[in-house]
Amino acid sequence: TRSLIIYGQGAMRCHPFVLKEIEAAQDKNFERGLKEFDDALFSHIGYAISNVVRSFILALTHGRNSRIPINTPTKRYYQHINRYSAAFALASDFAMLTLGGELKKKELLSARLGDVLSTMYLASTVLKHFENQGRPSVDLPLVEWSVRTLMYKTQEQLHNFLTNLPNRVAAFFLRCFIFPRGRKYSPPSDHLTRKVANIITCTGESRQRLCEQAYTTIEPNNPLGLLEEALMISEELALIEEKLKQAHKEGHIKSEYLPHQIQEAQKCGILKDKEATKMKEYHKKVFELLSVDDFDQKELGRH
Repeated sequence: TRSLIIYGQGAMRCHPFVLKEIEAAQDKNFERGLKEFDDALFSHIGYAISNVVRSFILALTHGRNSRIPINTPTKRYYQHINRYSAAFALASDFAMLTLGGELKKKELLSARLGDVLSTMYLASTVLKHFENQGRPSVDLPLVEWSVRTLMYKTQEQLHNFLTNLPNRVAAFFLRCFIFPRGRKYSPPSDHLTRKVANIITCTGESRQRLCEQAYTTIEPNNPLGLLEEALMISEELALIEEKLKQAHKEGHIKSEYLPHQIQEAQKCGILKDKEATKMKEYHKKVFELLSVDDFDQKELGRH
């Protein structure tokens, strides 16, 4: 799929001039075919030159000042997509120019270009989804983490493509125009990753939007719903859990096993009976979620 479907077939079909050139070359009417071929060829040359210039300028400026459709907090990410879109167009032109029909056989190379196309498409869907939902500011860390991850993969796959392109002269030329300042795009920072982790592990609007297409109804045979229920209960009991941790830290509770800790805390008066009951119920739910299928050895033996 990566090498043949996403890129291999699409490279020819979606290129604005290659298919026209092939059709003109196969035209039985020589004069008409020659005219159409010349028109397509010179248009292709102009297109290739514009790709070289556009890719170089956008790479130098890291996409700054490139046009975007809307004024939005995610403006820079649209510009990053523009920058790598120009680089992808240039790399595709040179891949077809230097490899010709062999490109389909060089599946590792075409797969990398397919990955570049896929990651840019996914990044654009993230931005579109953010706009469709009304640009909620609390979702910005999720958008940034997603787009940065995808754009970093785009950069690295372009780098890997250039590293493995058989024509080393073409690879050197392309690197000068695609990465004139080197590979400057970095993956999400640990700080941003922690932000995202906090958002998706706490109930709230952002998490609700992420789960809106998931079946999270709380019922016995729906593990996802039971997991959601456990998360909500854990937030309700956060203060009680903190009491237990503090009591254990100060030496009032000796046991390392949570059910025993709850019993000790109840006896010592650290937890009220109602609090202890809630904690026991919560522990039981978590234990059931974490449990895996268990089979007796005799059941697995030969009959």
